[in-house]
Amino acid sequence: MTGIPWWHRARLWRWGAAALAAAGLAVWLYPPAHFWGPRPYRHPDGIFGVTRGDFEDDILPHYQLSLPCDVDGLRYANVEDMTGPMGELYLHFTASPECLDRILDGFAAAPTQPAVMAPTDAAFPFPASSVPDTFGWSFGADSYLVFRRAGNPVTADVVANEEDEDLAVYLRARYGY
Repeated sequence: MTGIPWWHRARLWRWGAAALAAAGLAVWLYPPAHFWGPRPYRHPDGIFGVTRGDFEDDILPHYQLSLPCDVDGLRYANVEDMTGPMGELYLHFTASPECLDRILDGFAAAPTQPAVMAPTDAAFPFPASSVPDTFGWSFGADSYLVFRRAGNPVTADVVANEEDEDLAVYLRARYGY
């Protein structure tokens, strides 16, 4: 950088440091999935929404859920009630039918009646208004396998449909509702 006055070089260094700090803050607030494994959805309340705890060590056990086998494309949100112990966990992933069976067995979720529903059915557990827009969930298939966990304090709805050889799974667990 010869020929550039020292005061101009100092200004470039300050701008560079500020840009690096801003990039670091952005990665810390919304980390890329390949750095920290499961990727959280943006909280529906924006930067005011807080999800406390580690996904595997705190959040999954809180909802009495485990993922005992490999899943792909895992996305999650833990929408907590800041005034009490209530909360909602949203998960989306793809898994083999065998893996989904293991997850549902461990979670004590059973097929509903009827076990297969269309998104337009009145009993379908995820009407468009029940899932925050920021998650991007859409139910475009003709039918879905539907499961329900009726427990206390955790209840849950799970829907799945075939996507290639695996199943696309959507799960909403509610704590304290």
